[in-house]
Amino acid sequence: MKEKKSILVAMSYGPELGEITKILRGCQYNVLEANMARAVTAVLDHSYPNMLLADVDLPGPDGFAMIRNISKTYEAPIIMLSQSGEESAIVDALDAGANDVLVLPFGRAEHLARIRAALRCGCSGQRGVPGGVFTTGGLVIDYDRRLVTVDGEARHLTPIEFRIITLLTRNADKVLTHDEIINDIWGPYNSDNLVLRVNMANIRRKIEANPAAPQYIITEVGVGYRMVCE
Repeated sequence: MKEKKSILVAMSYGPELGEITKILRGCQYNVLEANMARAVTAVLDHSYPNMLLADVDLPGPDGFAMIRNISKTYEAPIIMLSQSGEESAIVDALDAGANDVLVLPFGRAEHLARIRAALRCGCSGQRGVPGGVFTTGGLVIDYDRRLVTVDGEARHLTPIEFRIITLLTRNADKVLTHDEIINDIWGPYNSDNLVLRVNMANIRRKIEANPAAPQYIITEVGVGYRMVCE
């Protein structure tokens, strides 16, 4: 019998949490609950759910700081829930290390499809990751060690950022369209370029000497991105 995937839902107790829990359990997921940032950390200390589904407005000292800390070591997908869907909230969530953002109310077929896609892909960076080392200029990516360095200095990439840069390096010197990247990383039910743009901006801040004039990841205006191979 196939083992059920587990999802930790982090949001204030109330009707919305009850509805989300009901929907996910109806889809045969094991659901864990946490009602504040400290509770999320406590759950992760003794269990390892396959996904974290967290409200952008999760009560606690700083929900975004929690996500930033968790994303450094937590390899499974982190999807955040936004009440408003405002671009600023979505950008903040992605900057904190979330892999995707779903706008409430929860339960549309698209939401569930994006959850399934994230769970299938995982965020360990292992799906389709080649072995060995990729080098271009001062950028070195050691796939086996999951280590990215620029001029010998280590740069921390979140799991989703590592998957994006891996996809680009697998296709070095080839232009990948926005849709091709989104489909590979987030699945066919996510068509939001904002998610990709924010993650790409974060990657460039980490690996480029001048993100405004990148030397490694080139923007092909109106089309997509290309990893330079020297």
